Amino acid sequence: MDTKGPAPGEREKNVMVHHKGQTLIDSAGCAPARRRFRYRGVALLWAAILMMLMILLIGLSLDTAKVALVMHQLHNAADAAALAGGPWVRRDQYQARVKAQAMAARNFADANAVLLDLNLNNDPNGDIIVGRYTYNQATGTSYFTPFDPCSPNPIPINALAVLSSRDTLVRTGHQPSQQVSLNFGPIAGVPSLPVGGRWQTKRGPYAIAMTGGGVGAGLVCLRKDLTGLHVHGTSLLTVKNLTGVFEDGGIQVNSFDGVECVTTNGTPQIIADILNISADGFTQKGSFVFPPEPEMYVNLRQPPLPDPLAWLKANPPVPTGPDLGNIRITSAGGIPATPIPAGWYSGGLYLNSGTVANPIRLGAGIYILDGTYGLSVGANAVVVCEPGVFFYITGTGKCDIGGGSVFTATPMTSGLYEGIIIAQDYRDLKFASIIGGPGFQLEGTMYFPQHVVNQKQSSDFALILGGTGAVFNNQIITDSLYVPGTSNVLVNYDGRNPAPITRAYLVE
Repeated sequence: MDTKGPAPGEREKNVMVHHKGQTLIDSAGCAPARRRFRYRGVALLWAAILMMLMILLIGLSLDTAKVALVMHQLHNAADAAALAGGPWVRRDQYQARVKAQAMAARNFADANAVLLDLNLNNDPNGDIIVGRYTYNQATGTSYFTPFDPCSPNPIPINALAVLSSRDTLVRTGHQPSQQVSLNFGPIAGVPSLPVGGRWQTKRGPYAIAMTGGGVGAGLVCLRKDLTGLHVHGTSLLTVKNLTGVFEDGGIQVNSFDGVECVTTNGTPQIIADILNISADGFTQKGSFVFPPEPEMYVNLRQPPLPDPLAWLKANPPVPTGPDLGNIRITSAGGIPATPIPAGWYSGGLYLNSGTVANPIRLGAGIYILDGTYGLSVGANAVVVCEPGVFFYITGTGKCDIGGGSVFTATPMTSGLYEGIIIAQDYRDLKFASIIGGPGFQLEGTMYFPQHVVNQKQSSDFALILGGTGAVFNNQIITDSLYVPGTSNVLVNYDGRNPAPITRAYLVE
């Protein structure tokens, strides 16, 4: 009897008796083996689902990036268009629109040129909108107000807004355009998306450019610290526009002093097209009347206006003839029969006599005035200048024209100093005082750039300008100005020394 077991591996082979994938019984007659099931294809199904989700996520990311890129391109186009049209918006709104439209067309978004409608009706939701940008000192907020061509009291224009878009809006003032097409969006049933700017809610691709300062200023206060302009008591300071261009004849204050850039004491009145101030705001010591709507015509945060006559500092008149010393006239008997000649007066001129029938007469030409008197005109003086004079105060001289005097003069009409009537050397730190009366009329630009150290009293300002009924034609440029007491001063501005019209900057 063979007692040996099966050969090695034989039983294992016998066990593997299958029927349709199931082990039924081994060849030795043992109990049935455990049933085993196999699931084929499940991993492949999950892989397909995950792959589709990944494709959708990647597609969503790519489409989102495309929309963001188009948004950025449209924003760049709006910025460029606003900066191109902004400098023209005050003088020629049509040109401002044309310049903005042309610049936008040079930019591309979603592989297509950015086309803007001119929006000549100035629809507030159009592509190109002219209006006014204002900073509210009280709330610290800024806002844009579209110009309303139908308003009986239209607001002054100083800004240009540009809305660029890729949408299918058909409102008036919009250039028709297609929405941003999506590459993977159609899978989710979204073939395209609209992209458009909205200045009202400050969202999307839009830009607002504002022109800096005024196109012209009848009064320019150059000082960048402390007080540039102080109007005292019940004075009336009027800067009148003779050019016909709105905001010519304005007042420019370059001071960045947020407290005392413009100060008042009492209840004076200031009448001008516009008051531009470089500071964020100012705290009045008193109050002033600025008709008709002060909140509409006071512009804060304005860029300082460069000194229009800065060149004169390097090109002052120099003596070319003999020193004529000084002339002092205090009585009718001292009035010369012939006009006092132009020239170099190291001691200056002191004039305090004359009548309408027998005035002190000054000849045409350049007067270089130094010394004790500089240009001193007393209250009893009647001075009549021949056409074409220029007074230059230098050295230790001063400009002191008293109230009650009659002084008429017109500037030179040719040459380097054309249009300037009085100028003081910037190194001569004596303050100037001009107090005019009803018979007082100076034509031309008055220039007092000397920089004072502090401002504790009126004599610390570069120029004291006052009187009643005095007329100054056509511009005053000074470091700082003080208007005293009950003065009534009129500056008639004729558009000379305008600010460059090429200046504009983005505010939004």
